[in-house]
Amino acid sequence: MADVKAQLAAKLQALWEASQATIQERMEALRAAQRRLAAHPSDGEARRSGHGAAHKLAGVLGVFGLPRGSELASEIEARLAGEAALSVAELSALAERIEALAAAIAARDAQIVE
Repeated sequence: MADVKAQLAAKLQALWEASQATIQERMEALRAAQRRLAAHPSDGEARRSGHGAAHKLAGVLGVFGLPRGSELASEIEARLAGEAALSVAELSALAERIEALAAAIAARDAQIVE
């Protein structure tokens, strides 16, 4: 049983490593959307782009054992789901969630290195 768990953990780790470029691209899409929305709070394309990236991250991070990351991505997705221009407070909260999400991903990477 321990061998099966170790093999599964190794395969999941390999998949995580193979997914890093895609995960980082999605994080950059979130950051880009946040920057665009800070300049133009009613930018619908920025909202849709960020919403899509957050949705994909919410799904994949749970698979890799990052429930907090998945939760944060879901919160970001919900914040970007509407059509109305984002307020200054909403933009600030969005930026905080994106940075918290980046920290959650970095923490998983740090656990791997240790």
